[in-house]
Amino acid sequence: MAPLQQSPSTTLGDGPVAVFAAAAAAAVVTAWICSRRRDARVAKLEETRLAERTGRIRAEMKLRTYLKDREAESIVTRTPSGDELRRARSHEEVAAGAKPKRANGTEAVQPEHNLLLRCIGTIASPYTKRMGTPRQGALVPSGRGYVQLKVPVECVEGLELYSHAWVLFTFHANTDVPSPVTSNDGSIMKLKKTKIRPPRANGVKVGMLSTRSPHRPNNIGLSLVKIVRVDKKLKRLHLAALDLVNGTPVYDVKPCVPWDVPGYHDKVSLTVPDWVRQDDELESVRFSSKAEEALERCIREGKLAPLYTMQNDGLDGATETIREILAQDPRASNSNGPNKRGSTSAYSHKNDIYKLVFCSVEVEFRVNDMGVTVENVSVLDLSGVRHVDGIPILSERS
Repeated sequence: MAPLQQSPSTTLGDGPVAVFAAAAAAAVVTAWICSRRRDARVAKLEETRLAERTGRIRAEMKLRTYLKDREAESIVTRTPSGDELRRARSHEEVAAGAKPKRANGTEAVQPEHNLLLRCIGTIASPYTKRMGTPRQGALVPSGRGYVQLKVPVECVEGLELYSHAWVLFTFHANTDVPSPVTSNDGSIMKLKKTKIRPPRANGVKVGMLSTRSPHRPNNIGLSLVKIVRVDKKLKRLHLAALDLVNGTPVYDVKPCVPWDVPGYHDKVSLTVPDWVRQDDELESVRFSSKAEEALERCIREGKLAPLYTMQNDGLDGATETIREILAQDPRASNSNGPNKRGSTSAYSHKNDIYKLVFCSVEVEFRVNDMGVTVENVSVLDLSGVRHVDGIPILSERS
């Protein structure tokens, strides 16, 4: 029997279908390959950006440290020049009431009034790095720390009779310090950057002096803290509700009095922009059983001493402080990715783990639509880590 043969209509029908199927398959494969290449390219760019940012921060830290060392050396060893001595005498005459004069006898501009501040103490706090440090101390009222005084302890005698105090300090952990330039006549201070975008202002730019940003013409900060007690033996002024990074140099401490409170005398209420007033606190913070056990073990072994020990209610204190920090969502707010401050797992990856340093332990946590979960607490060995201005450079760990 002769073999069956396909009719012309069947052959013509299958040809275009097969060609179309092959083309569709090729298109799918091509799209998949392009997608993989795009994903790899994005990942590479993100890795490069992170490396560049890390390198820039390291370079800025090294530059800042070098400039501080050079400035300290010049203050100690340099002999004033004749011009500087003449300017100093001119300043004394101005202070006495005389108007400054130029060489031709005409009235000159007022001299600069630069001020050399002397450190009177150093902050000891659980906030080892900037990430995890409260943006305002009152948002983490359980936070504890102290000023290790360099001045005689008699200077703070009577301070314990006040409930609160103002602390004047320097933002020593800054990596992007403005570089002010004074014009030739000494009357105008020029800045490369005058406006910033506050983290909670949704991209709105405002003048740097209308914010509490640490990036300012002068690297000076002012914080309201709660006074706990004065330890005369160890020369320590114990504080609570502070927002100061560990190692922060302190220049002055002033008691807070009723007249510091807006509205105390004139009954005018405090006014702030809407973006300052907004409450974006996360709903809940819970510890996994693993994290609870790890934190208790760290405190028993003295890893958070002297601030948190078994003798000073350290376990409850550290737990509450970590809860309050995480409720403020310490993740970066200037990220363009899906995992910035305020986002939840609905828009991010399920396994995203974030870390912050608290004293000498590392706290690992997740953020989802139910709040924050602390997954683990582990000890950090900072003995071999290089420090810049007291801040450990953890990115250099092997």
